[in-house]
Amino acid sequence: MSDTTRTVSMSSSPRRERLLREGVQLLRRAALAALAVGALAPLAVRADSAPKPVKLTAAEAAGPVFKRKDAVHENGADGPTTDVVMLKSKDGKMSAGAYQAGPSDTPIEAYPEDEFCYFLTGSVKLTSADGSVVDVHAGEAVFIHKGWKGRWTTPGYTKYYVVYESK
Repeated sequence: MSDTTRTVSMSSSPRRERLLREGVQLLRRAALAALAVGALAPLAVRADSAPKPVKLTAAEAAGPVFKRKDAVHENGADGPTTDVVMLKSKDGKMSAGAYQAGPSDTPIEAYPEDEFCYFLTGSVKLTSADGSVVDVHAGEAVFIHKGWKGRWTTPGYTKYYVVYESK
């Protein structure tokens, strides 16, 4: 088997476990940092009200959150998507939320931001420009660096995400 067709397996390996632990730690740190600066508030906060934590339950993430009025629904070239931003930093560089996507097979010339994804349902196949493949399934996480080049292929998924956009 050549290096260009090799699949990187992350199932039950020490590396997979380490990456999953790091992802959970990253989410916890982001949530704690946001709490510390009071950023876990709905996006439309009245000037006279204090920011408050916002909880997203597993039951809500299973579907109802994507029907909220502030959910952004799109049907672009990479398929149908729904994005619900739950947190955005004051400088606009960091955001976190829930995202749902239908089937797609999309070439990526340069990933636009650094992103942590934790998949709740579905899967994604990430094929890097060098031909290496990472398959990510529900219950697993992936870290994607800004500038990554490759192909994003999915039958559909739901994920939590944290994105940092260096402008």
